[in-house]
Amino acid sequence: MEKKKNEKGSLDINRRDFLRLAGMGAMAYAATALPGGTALAAAEEPKPAHGSRANNTLKAAGSSKGGKADLLILGNVITMDEYKPYAEAVAVKGDTILYVGEADIAKKLCDSHTIIQDFGKNSVYPGFLEAHCHPGAGGYNMTGKVMLDPFANVDSWLNALKTYIADNPQKNVIGGEGFSTSGDLPTATMLDAICSDKNVVVESYDKHSMWMNTKAMNEYGINREAVAKWGTDCVHVDANGNPTGIISEAPTFHVRAQIKIPLDEMKKALLAWQEYALSNGYTGTYNAGVDLLSKAEPLAYYALEAEGKLKHYNYSGWYVADNTDTPEADMDRIAAEAEAHNSKHYHLIGAKVFCDGVVEAHTAWLLDDYADQPGYKGVTRFADHEKMVRLTKAAAKHDMNVHVHSIGDASTKAWIDAFAEAEEATGNFDMRNALAHLHIVRKEDVKRIADYNIMAVAGMMWVEKEPSIFEQEVAFVGKEKAERAYPIKSIIDYGGVLASHSDYPVSPQFSAPITFCCGVIGYLPSHGKERIRHADQCLSRKDALKAITINVAHMWHEENRMGSLETGKLANITVFNHDFMKDDFADIENAKCLATFVDGELVYKA
Repeated sequence: MEKKKNEKGSLDINRRDFLRLAGMGAMAYAATALPGGTALAAAEEPKPAHGSRANNTLKAAGSSKGGKADLLILGNVITMDEYKPYAEAVAVKGDTILYVGEADIAKKLCDSHTIIQDFGKNSVYPGFLEAHCHPGAGGYNMTGKVMLDPFANVDSWLNALKTYIADNPQKNVIGGEGFSTSGDLPTATMLDAICSDKNVVVESYDKHSMWMNTKAMNEYGINREAVAKWGTDCVHVDANGNPTGIISEAPTFHVRAQIKIPLDEMKKALLAWQEYALSNGYTGTYNAGVDLLSKAEPLAYYALEAEGKLKHYNYSGWYVADNTDTPEADMDRIAAEAEAHNSKHYHLIGAKVFCDGVVEAHTAWLLDDYADQPGYKGVTRFADHEKMVRLTKAAAKHDMNVHVHSIGDASTKAWIDAFAEAEEATGNFDMRNALAHLHIVRKEDVKRIADYNIMAVAGMMWVEKEPSIFEQEVAFVGKEKAERAYPIKSIIDYGGVLASHSDYPVSPQFSAPITFCCGVIGYLPSHGKERIRHADQCLSRKDALKAITINVAHMWHEENRMGSLETGKLANITVFNHDFMKDDFADIENAKCLATFVDGELVYKA
């Protein structure tokens, strides 16, 4: 893109062009490597108040006022600061940014102890931020489960499970993940044939369904009583009314709560996740249900922080049961948990709820009937309006927020209605409640998301038309809805704040370059233009980059501490070998993370 200069000779760019210029560029690795980051003891850090906005005023441990720099980073610096979008250098003192600007000035802040890291023409960004994922589940997939290919067939899944069982004789519970609910569903009988003496529980790739053997169904209460409680949409049955081994939505939470993961295994999983996130340039993530996989997950965070092993900023929502009868007491408990355990790198900031399921399992809640099932509109979960309003008001009382899984247009409308009523009643329009996924959204609700300052948490990488998935969407919800899914640019055009998520490991990709390409051009160059879903929903480079940096910080009420490279903010920085604002998208798609810094310390080096 040609850059024009104004009369004063400076670049004249609008908001959209800024991202094209300041993109998520590449960063080549510098010759001089920093020593490994040292552990930070949680006991040395002041404990923040539990409310999300209270965290906004918590200063980093180091001071940016006075003294010489401990670290100087040189490169093509893309700051995400509206007033100083580009720079040559970032000077760091302790865990705080001391200066961002010209290299010659920054070097005057150095002395003999300053470590200089010169990345040359490679690109330096604020650490990327993730608006919705499942760290414990992602890490446990890496360390404690067998992973299946969702595009393979049942025989392939069974062979992979059989091999894993033989290789892990010490495991009493066999965990797997990745099967697909598309087409003919597998059964408990199939699993019994390869393993009948141990519990076998396999989660679907979207984590909204489970496939179990008979022993596991008996152990975890998936029987005729479960059918009566949750219905045949959630507990699949055979011709005789007996469970087949496939369950979806609410009963999966019932089962998951009974599977005990030892604390040491959960710590191992979180450390594996942390290493993976940092290697991809992410310095902060939102855990969408920190207690969903296991009650040991939050305990593992607390232990790792106390041991000085957390080198990544973790923001979390605590799961609240569907249509709870005690929303006020639930929020009181969440606030107390935050008060007791929030620390420098771990922040519990509110509640996580599910309003519906997913389109591919016919469990997303739609306003219209499913195209292939007349008279059926999907599954509702936390959908009692009065309780939704009560939960939101209770969250506001504690200066916290509510983060909602919302796929279908009926789900999104229902929760906007609830947020609107609660905000109007409390006068608090800055809760930054979140609607996550936003697969199908009415046009009028796109506008209301902005009107009520609701965070739009959507997967930019999901806008690409993956052939088999898109064909399924068309069959289930109709071509018009499928083609208008994920209205990410419309949300921004109406004044909403878009924060991008991967939903990893529900979605297998966790990549800033891939997210960025899909957000800006609507497809991956390696896949081709034929995968564009809707060209009018493509973002500017700037808006796409904001969606994985400063906008996510805004969701956490942390925009004064992270999300851009500015004096006084945390020195959370990542380096890539391409410039997202300028480079060709084919290069950006394959961009590599070269280094990641958290609190001014090198925590990943390629």
